[in-house]
Amino acid sequence: MSKRKTVIAVLVVGAALALVGFMAAKPKLQSLPQQGYLAPDFTLTDMQGKTVTLSQLKGHPVYINFFASWCPPCKLETPDLETMYKKYGNRIDFLAVNMTPSDSLAGVKSYIQTFGVTYPVFLDSSGTVESTYNVMDIPTSFFINPQGVIIARITGMMTPSFMQSEFSKLSTLH
Repeated sequence: MSKRKTVIAVLVVGAALALVGFMAAKPKLQSLPQQGYLAPDFTLTDMQGKTVTLSQLKGHPVYINFFASWCPPCKLETPDLETMYKKYGNRIDFLAVNMTPSDSLAGVKSYIQTFGVTYPVFLDSSGTVESTYNVMDIPTSFFINPQGVIIARITGMMTPSFMQSEFSKLSTLH
Protein backbone atom coordinates (compact mmCIF):
# COMPACT_ATOMS: atom_id res chain seq x y z
CA MET A 1 0.00 0.00 0.00
CA SER A 2 1.41 3.38 -0.91
CA LYS A 3 2.09 6.01 1.70
CA ARG A 4 -0.67 8.21 0.27
CA LYS A 5 -3.29 5.40 0.49
CA THR A 6 -2.20 4.69 4.06
CA VAL A 7 -2.67 8.35 5.05
CA ILE A 8 -6.11 8.43 3.40
CA ALA A 9 -7.11 5.20 5.13
CA VAL A 10 -5.99 6.56 8.52
CA LEU A 11 -7.92 9.80 7.92
CA VAL A 12 -11.08 7.92 6.90
CA VAL A 13 -10.88 5.62 9.94
CA GLY A 14 -10.17 8.60 12.22
CA ALA A 15 -13.13 10.53 10.82
CA ALA A 16 -15.38 7.51 11.24
CA LEU A 17 -14.27 7.04 14.86
CA ALA A 18 -14.79 10.74 15.58
CA LEU A 19 -18.29 10.56 14.09
CA VAL A 20 -19.17 7.46 16.14
CA GLY A 21 -17.86 9.18 19.28
CA PHE A 22 -19.87 12.31 18.54
CA MET A 23 -23.06 10.34 17.94
CA ALA A 24 -22.58 8.32 21.15
CA ALA A 25 -21.96 11.45 23.22
CA LYS A 26 -24.94 13.30 21.77
CA PRO A 27 -28.04 12.82 23.94
CA LYS A 28 -30.88 11.08 22.19
CA LEU A 29 -33.82 13.36 21.62
CA GLN A 30 -37.05 12.13 23.15
CA SER A 31 -40.53 13.12 22.18
CA LEU A 32 -41.29 15.94 24.56
CA PRO A 33 -43.13 16.56 26.75
CA GLN A 34 -42.20 13.53 28.84
CA GLN A 35 -42.53 12.30 32.39
CA GLY A 36 -41.04 14.82 34.80
CA TYR A 37 -41.74 17.84 32.57
CA LEU A 38 -44.31 20.55 33.20
CA ALA A 39 -47.32 19.92 30.97
CA PRO A 40 -47.57 22.66 28.31
CA ASP A 41 -50.59 24.91 28.76
CA PHE A 42 -53.38 25.04 26.19
CA THR A 43 -56.96 26.17 25.74
CA LEU A 44 -59.50 24.02 23.87
CA THR A 45 -63.24 24.05 23.25
CA ASP A 46 -65.58 21.09 23.75
CA MET A 47 -68.48 19.96 21.58
CA GLN A 48 -70.86 22.36 23.38
CA GLY A 49 -68.58 25.40 23.04
CA LYS A 50 -67.23 25.30 26.62
CA THR A 51 -63.51 26.11 26.90
CA VAL A 52 -60.90 24.66 29.21
CA THR A 53 -57.40 25.93 29.91
CA LEU A 54 -55.04 23.37 31.38
CA SER A 55 -53.38 25.84 33.76
CA GLN A 56 -56.80 26.56 35.33
CA LEU A 57 -56.90 22.93 36.45
CA LYS A 58 -53.69 23.28 38.48
CA GLY A 59 -54.23 21.86 41.94
CA HIS A 60 -56.14 18.87 40.53
CA PRO A 61 -54.85 15.66 38.98
CA VAL A 62 -55.52 15.65 35.22
CA TYR A 63 -55.76 12.90 32.63
CA ILE A 64 -55.44 13.80 28.92
CA ASN A 65 -56.22 11.30 26.15
CA PHE A 66 -55.50 12.10 22.50
CA PHE A 67 -57.75 10.13 20.13
CA ALA A 68 -59.54 10.09 16.77
CA SER A 69 -62.88 8.50 15.93
CA TRP A 70 -61.31 6.39 13.15
CA CYS A 71 -58.59 4.89 15.40
CA PRO A 72 -59.19 1.16 16.16
CA PRO A 73 -57.10 1.07 19.40
CA CYS A 74 -58.91 4.23 20.58
CA LYS A 75 -62.22 2.46 20.05
CA LEU A 76 -61.02 -0.54 22.05
CA GLU A 77 -59.74 1.65 24.90
CA THR A 78 -62.79 3.95 25.18
CA PRO A 79 -65.11 1.63 27.16
CA ASP A 80 -62.40 1.19 29.81
CA LEU A 81 -61.81 4.97 29.90
CA GLU A 82 -65.52 5.46 30.45
CA THR A 83 -65.35 3.01 33.37
CA MET A 84 -62.39 4.94 34.82
CA TYR A 85 -64.27 8.23 34.40
CA LYS A 86 -67.25 6.87 36.30
CA LYS A 87 -64.93 5.64 39.05
CA TYR A 88 -62.45 8.56 39.26
CA GLY A 89 -64.14 11.49 37.47
CA ASN A 90 -64.94 13.18 40.78
CA ARG A 91 -61.21 13.20 41.73
CA ILE A 92 -59.45 13.52 38.36
CA ASP A 93 -60.14 16.01 35.56
CA PHE A 94 -60.54 14.03 32.31
CA LEU A 95 -59.78 15.71 28.98
CA ALA A 96 -60.28 13.72 25.81
CA VAL A 97 -58.63 15.64 22.98
CA ASN A 98 -59.88 14.82 19.52
CA MET A 99 -57.28 15.22 16.79
CA THR A 100 -59.82 17.11 14.71
CA PRO A 101 -57.67 17.98 11.65
CA SER A 102 -57.50 14.25 10.85
CA ASP A 103 -61.10 13.57 11.91
CA SER A 104 -64.57 15.01 11.31
CA LEU A 105 -67.14 16.54 13.63
CA ALA A 106 -69.67 13.98 12.44
CA GLY A 107 -67.20 11.21 13.27
CA VAL A 108 -66.60 12.62 16.76
CA LYS A 109 -70.35 12.94 17.44
CA SER A 110 -70.95 9.39 16.26
CA TYR A 111 -68.02 8.12 18.37
CA ILE A 112 -69.37 9.80 21.52
CA GLN A 113 -72.83 8.34 20.91
CA THR A 114 -71.65 4.85 19.92
CA PHE A 115 -69.43 4.43 22.97
CA GLY A 116 -71.63 6.34 25.42
CA VAL A 117 -68.82 8.73 26.27
CA THR A 118 -69.75 10.96 29.22
CA TYR A 119 -66.30 12.43 29.92
CA PRO A 120 -65.47 15.80 28.31
CA VAL A 121 -64.31 15.71 24.68
CA PHE A 122 -62.39 18.72 23.38
CA LEU A 123 -61.61 19.60 19.77
CA ASP A 124 -58.04 20.37 18.72
CA SER A 125 -59.30 22.05 15.54
CA SER A 126 -55.95 23.56 14.55
CA GLY A 127 -53.80 20.59 15.62
CA THR A 128 -51.78 22.92 17.87
CA VAL A 129 -52.14 20.89 21.07
CA GLU A 130 -51.40 17.64 19.24
CA SER A 131 -48.24 19.26 17.88
CA THR A 132 -47.23 20.82 21.22
CA TYR A 133 -47.57 17.45 22.92
CA ASN A 134 -45.73 15.77 20.04
CA VAL A 135 -48.45 13.16 19.59
CA MET A 136 -47.35 10.87 16.78
CA ASP A 137 -49.39 7.75 17.58
CA ILE A 138 -52.83 7.39 19.08
CA PRO A 139 -54.11 6.85 21.56
CA THR A 140 -51.58 8.78 23.62
CA SER A 141 -52.32 9.54 27.26
CA PHE A 142 -50.83 11.90 29.83
CA PHE A 143 -51.26 11.60 33.59
CA ILE A 144 -50.53 14.98 35.22
CA ASN A 145 -50.13 15.63 38.94
CA PRO A 146 -51.79 18.59 40.74
CA GLN A 147 -48.60 20.66 40.30
CA GLY A 148 -48.94 20.34 36.51
CA VAL A 149 -46.06 17.87 36.07
CA ILE A 150 -46.43 14.88 33.77
CA ILE A 151 -46.09 11.72 35.83
CA ALA A 152 -46.70 9.34 32.91
CA ARG A 153 -46.87 9.51 29.12
CA ILE A 154 -48.38 6.39 27.57
CA THR A 155 -48.30 5.86 23.81
CA GLY A 156 -50.71 3.21 22.60
CA MET A 157 -53.66 1.44 24.08
CA MET A 158 -53.61 0.69 27.81
CA THR A 159 -54.83 -2.60 29.24
CA PRO A 160 -57.63 -2.34 31.80
CA SER A 161 -55.34 -3.45 34.65
CA PHE A 162 -52.60 -0.97 33.71
CA MET A 163 -55.20 1.78 33.35
CA GLN A 164 -56.65 0.93 36.78
CA SER A 165 -53.19 1.11 38.35
CA GLU A 166 -52.36 4.50 36.79
CA PHE A 167 -55.73 6.08 37.65
CA SER A 168 -55.54 4.74 41.18
CA LYS A 169 -52.09 6.33 41.67
CA LEU A 170 -53.21 9.63 40.13
CA SER A 171 -56.39 9.80 42.22
CA THR A 172 -54.39 9.81 45.46
CA LEU A 173 -52.51 12.97 44.47
CA HIS A 174 -54.39 15.98 45.82
